[in-house]
This record gives sequence, C-alpha cells and structure tokens, in this order.
Amino acid sequence: MVRRFFPWFLSILACGCGGTPPPLDPAAPPPRSTAIPAAPPVMAPPPKPAEPSPPETAAAPKVPAPTNSGPPFPPPAFPPPHARTAKPGDGVFTRIEEGAARGTGALARATVHPHRIKPHPSVVLVAIDLRRVDLRLVAGTEEPTSTGVSKDRRPGLVPAADLPSLIAVFNGGFMAKHGQWGMMVDGDVFLAPREDGCTVALLGDGSVRVASFPALAPLTAEIRSYRQTPPCLIEGGALHPRLSAEDTARLWGAAEGGDREIRRTAIGLHEDGTTLLFAIGEWVWARDLAAAMKSAGAASAAELDINWSYTRFLLYDHSTPPAVVSTLIEKVEYTKTGYVSKPAPRDFFYLKKKQSGAPARP
Repeated sequence: MVRRFFPWFLSILACGCGGTPPPLDPAAPPPRSTAIPAAPPVMAPPPKPAEPSPPETAAAPKVPAPTNSGPPFPPPAFPPPHARTAKPGDGVFTRIEEGAARGTGALARATVHPHRIKPHPSVVLVAIDLRRVDLRLVAGTEEPTSTGVSKDRRPGLVPAADLPSLIAVFNGGFMAKHGQWGMMVDGDVFLAPREDGCTVALLGDGSVRVASFPALAPLTAEIRSYRQTPPCLIEGGALHPRLSAEDTARLWGAAEGGDREIRRTAIGLHEDGTTLLFAIGEWVWARDLAAAMKSAGAASAAELDINWSYTRFLLYDHSTPPAVVSTLIEKVEYTKTGYVSKPAPRDFFYLKKKQSGAPARP
C-alpha cells in the first residue's frame, strides 16, 4: 500500500509542486464574503451561549494502567492564557466518564477562556491518551472530492469491526474547494498534499504526528493516512507568526459574511507524543484557539473544520449500533445515526479502544 504511494510522495517534495498559493498581501483588507481558504456556507449562528456548566466531579471508576510508560494522564492543570478573562476551574482536566469512555481512563476535558479582553470566547479541550486509544480517519461519501478514488473506497462510516470499540467521533477538515488540502486514507490519495499544509499523519505503529508537510518526509514509508489543514497553528512549540496579524492573513477561514469570531476546531499533540488534544472553541478567532491549545501543552496543532454546522465531538455508548450520549458542548448539529448507520458526506476522525498488547510508540 505505501510502496505505490512512496515514489509519487517524494516527487512532490522534490519539485515543490504541491500547489502552494502566492504570498498574501499583509496590507490587503479582508473581503466581506470570503476568506482564504474560503469558509463553507453556514446556517445562521445561534445566540451566544451561556457559560458552560462545570464538569461533573463524581467519583470515577478505577481505570486501567496505561499500556506503556510515559507522562501521567490526565495532564496536569495549566494556567489560562490571560488571568483577566479566566474563570474558576479553567485549565483543570477532569476525566470523561460518559458512555464508552467510562472506565477507560483515556479521555479528559478542560475549559479555558483564551481571549485577552472578552470574557465570552471559550474553548473546550479533550485530552486523549494514545496509549489507550487509536485514532482513525475516514473519507466522507462526498468530501473531500476526488477523481482518483472510487465511491466504494469512501464509505462515510466507522467500519463495522470497530463499532464495539468505538468511543468518539469528531469532524475532519475543510471541503476540497476551500484550499485543496491533501488527504490520504490507507494508501488511497483523495487529494495531493500541499507543502504548506499542516498535516495530521497517522502512522502504521498507531502513533500520530502533527507537522508541516516537509517535516514529515523522513516518515514517508510509515504514514498510513493523513489529513491536511491550513498552515499549523503551532509547530515546534511556537505559534504561527501570522496569527498576530490574522486580520490580514486570512489563512484559517471565516464565516460566509466574513466574521472571524466563530466556532472552530483543532487537533494537536503534546511534545511527548502520547497525549492528543482536540479543541472546540465558541466565538473564537484562530489565534484564540491556538492560544488555548498552547496553554494546554500542545507543541503542535492544526485547525480542523470551522463554523457551527460542521464542527462536533460526539461520545458514544455500547449499544448496537452505538448511540450518541454526549455532544461535549451545547447546540451541536449532528445526525443521530450518522457515522455508524447513516453515511457521513464529509471526512471525520474516530477514536476506538486500543487492542490489548498494541501500544503506540510516542
């Protein structure tokens, strides 16, 4: 599978033909109706939500020990980006004990308010222990559009064999027309990789990498699947330099009317490589989302999809087929039987319990 992809993959790196767009003019004013990449059409956003209720603190059941040594889980509490807007409890991880996550000790959540002045922008973070769970990527039935992969290779469903071990599903990246960011699933190349794309790479040993595309060249033979996004929010522990000038950069998308303070999602990794972070932010700019991820310890992070119609983190139970028991935040648009019975039109990630005896390498 990887052999038929590897020569082509190296030719992309050698010629630099990933379709990199010309540099943007930092002085250009943002358009009212589009962004780079242009954001997908959305439904009118709901009224700004009330502050989320604090997580439950009920005693959790005893959790199994991790499959290999490494940092403790959940991660330690972290200081919010700005003390001025922080709320009580910000930065404290508590185990998620709902549905199939109960008893695994693999997921924990924290809330943070990342804006330096405004109190209402908020980000919910989910820490995921990759020593206990596996991350998988699935192509949607329609997105990303591709002429090189047949319809039978894009099921839009969690594989039936993984339904008994399914824990959660969360959204993937932008539609193909909004940037042509690359994607490959188990060797099927839906879109060619872009050199400037932040790449979420799933390796054959179960580990995950989040980095700019050229940085992953030494791992070419080990990459099983990847999903690209706009340039990395965080790489090498540093924020992208253009986040501070997001008004002119426009790299991370906006709502149809040009609004940047919208719902956004991101995925990232702690430096140790064993703790994955998912973030869903309400009324945030990309720079706010990045600030939240960095404060939580992300050494690398990529923005996933944006806008409230396309962003979600769904926790499932053990029923047959699995059913959603929690949406993590309020006002989430989703289909009750989506991902497990009804095929999803857009790509997505899912989490499943790791098979015994198959630890991921950091």
